[in-house]
Amino acid sequence: EALDPLLTGDANADQVIDVGDAVYIVNYVFKGGPPPLRPAAADVNCDNRVNVGDAVYIVHYVFDSGPAPCNGL
Repeated sequence: EALDPLLTGDANADQVIDVGDAVYIVNYVFKGGPPPLRPAAADVNCDNRVNVGDAVYIVHYVFDSGPAPCNGL
């Protein structure tokens, strides 16, 4: 089965960028949760790492009209 087009910021691969993506990243980074199916989608700030900075970026984007996730493609 083919994956949907990459949506940077969609860490949990549900085709929506929301707080659930930030929670997914936090669980992965701090709690040993499952890794993103597409790591590039979770690298929201395009620094070539998936870390808490990406979760903070999503929260800022969703709740504070922050900049949109980068397009690292």
